Amino acid sequence: MNKLQRPDTDMDWSLVEKIAADFAANGMVVSWLHEMGEPTLYPRLAEAVDLFPGCSVSTNAMKLDEEMGHKLLASSLGRLRLCIDTLNPKVYPIVRRGGVFEKVAARIRRFLEISKGSSMRVEIQKMITLQTATETVAQFEEFFDIANYPQAIIIEKTCEGLDTTDETELHESFYGCFQGYPFRWFVVLADGTVTHCCYDANGLQPIGDMKEQTVQEILASDVIPRYMDAFKKKDWQALPRCGECYSNATGKKVVVDQIQQLGHKLDRIAPVKKIARKIINR
Repeated sequence: MNKLQRPDTDMDWSLVEKIAADFAANGMVVSWLHEMGEPTLYPRLAEAVDLFPGCSVSTNAMKLDEEMGHKLLASSLGRLRLCIDTLNPKVYPIVRRGGVFEKVAARIRRFLEISKGSSMRVEIQKMITLQTATETVAQFEEFFDIANYPQAIIIEKTCEGLDTTDETELHESFYGCFQGYPFRWFVVLADGTVTHCCYDANGLQPIGDMKEQTVQEILASDVIPRYMDAFKKKDWQALPRCGECYSNATGKKVVVDQIQQLGHKLDRIAPVKKIARKIINR
């Protein structure tokens, strides 16, 4: 995140352990073991995974060498998402700044080999951007020979604007909330700040602090009801990060992207476009 407004730091290990104990006591399961950033840079990643059994990790795969791969396979990691995003080496540096396409592709292929037969779900991410719109899931499956790796699947993700709702080289302008109702998440940032939205990378809308509070104390405070009321009233002064997502009134509604994403998923299950072409050709 080249525009990150909070300190660029790792979470202290003592805080990781505190959060793990508190979550376990409340029956909370971690979906993703990170919020933005690159989790493979964390020196105790495999140990952290084992504090949150079955969690998921998403990586750009630049540091996913064989040693790292074996450590993750020996952990309780339930899902590893490998974000190569495109098969076009010319587009790749635009989508993944600082990455090296050939290196990432080779490391993904090697991880597919060493993870074969494991119970871990391996997802290879195809990003839907303005530049990658013509790329298909089938092309990704062929490129990585997915038929030989039953633990692996190609997934698609729409390119969502994290810093702006205006049109960029990657995505069209948009308007509205990607997460639906805003309180589906309990995101703990590296300094312990808790926010209710995974797009709030800077912690502009904190609901608590895991350094000083427990989960129950955060949930029982008056902050969440105040935020919920502000969201219903579209009070973007109280919710500046939400206001950013609603600032571009001329943009495409978020629901359009969600419908398009669903269409891609359905097309993968039943090749609607191919069937339609056959009917038209008749």
